[in-house]
Amino acid sequence: MALLTAQQISQAGLEPVYSTPTAGGDQLANTSIEFFHVRNEGAVAMTATLVPYVTTYEDASLGQLVKESAVLNLAAGEEGFLGPFEIAAFSSTEGNITITCSAQTSVKLAALYL
Repeated sequence: MALLTAQQISQAGLEPVYSTPTAGGDQLANTSIEFFHVRNEGAVAMTATLVPYVTTYEDASLGQLVKESAVLNLAAGEEGFLGPFEIAAFSSTEGNITITCSAQTSVKLAALYL
């Protein structure tokens, strides 16, 4: 599992640095402004997933609320964005979020923020 560093998009622009996702997932410090850009350069579909650490919340007015996983499905040759992520739901006790990609070969991943 790799620890990613988020790259800032500014007025000066950014040419993001991409990495290949690891099989066990990759972590990123979460301050609720980060998001991922995922490029599927492969010949088959893939999925990028973030599973929340807190999946249910009991609200006095609304009852039990369920937080779903954040899922990005990409066909071959597609790219997309995923995020940002609420700290209370998606962050581990260490303050990290974990993204897992169903494929690693020909997949590129960049962590970004504004």
